[in-house]
Amino acid sequence: MAKPTEIPGLEPGTPLSVAGPLLVRARLDDVRRYEAAAVGTGEGEPDVDAVHDMRIASRRLRAALQLFGRGDLAALEDEVKALQDALGEVRDGQVQRRWFERHARKQDGGGRLAAWAGGGLPRASKRLRRAIRGWQGAVAPSIARAAEDAAGKGRLQGKRLAKEVRARLATLKRRLAAARDARSPRKVHRLRIAAKKLRYVAELVEPGFPGAAKGMLAALVPLQERLGDLHDTDVRIERLERLARRGQRRERRAARATLAVLHEERAREARALRRELSRWREERVVRALRRGFSRGGRRVKLRVKVAAAANGHAADAPAA
Repeated sequence: MAKPTEIPGLEPGTPLSVAGPLLVRARLDDVRRYEAAAVGTGEGEPDVDAVHDMRIASRRLRAALQLFGRGDLAALEDEVKALQDALGEVRDGQVQRRWFERHARKQDGGGRLAAWAGGGLPRASKRLRRAIRGWQGAVAPSIARAAEDAAGKGRLQGKRLAKEVRARLATLKRRLAAARDARSPRKVHRLRIAAKKLRYVAELVEPGFPGAAKGMLAALVPLQERLGDLHDTDVRIERLERLARRGQRRERRAARATLAVLHEERAREARALRRELSRWREERVVRALRRGFSRGGRRVKLRVKVAAAANGHAADAPAA
């Protein structure tokens, strides 16, 4: 995942009237960096990596508009979401097609399913090109002009931003409880969205709460990985079940055979997610992270035990 652009000079005492416009412009520039590659050449398919990175950058921009936007600037969030949705349609098709292309080596019919999974990409790519043209012509310039209004009272290490983080932590806590058995795709998806939103806000407030935000980001990484794996599998299962009912005979046969593999994969991924959710409960991770955003994040020292994403072993990361 591409990292957001860092802004030198931001610190806990920086007024929001200074930090807000700088952060919005930086997030806007991050989106614009991928425009050309995401459009693609001619009628060809957009670059896979550019679509992925631009989609994440658009989510980060939305988080900045939600946190700092006012008036006309806040109203532009819906336009950014429209771009994000167009990127997401292409990205989802590319991810699913790639999985079936790998699976085709293992099972008869996998190649047919890969073609089916990517069948909507030409139309989705055309819609994305139109969305990016609209973004370039009107939306991005409007955000650039209105960025000066991204202000607000207080400072980066102030009560307002700490309150925003605690509110998102409260949402995450509710979603963690609802998805604890990992059985419901809808509840897992809602938890995944809550974790993403919290992550993008933590990135924005990191200059104001450097220790607490770093600990939060470290804690969220293994959780997001488990949620992402399970969500992708749930999407495949849902689509294949539909194909198994409504597709042509050979497609139905290939879909049913692949569904057996996917249900086994989901069971493994659900067990991994349940272990991660259990760890969050046992170690009271939400409570520890919340303390890092209390009293302005000052004078609070704690350590949150997080699972290292690279090797699955536990590691200690400072949360404040």
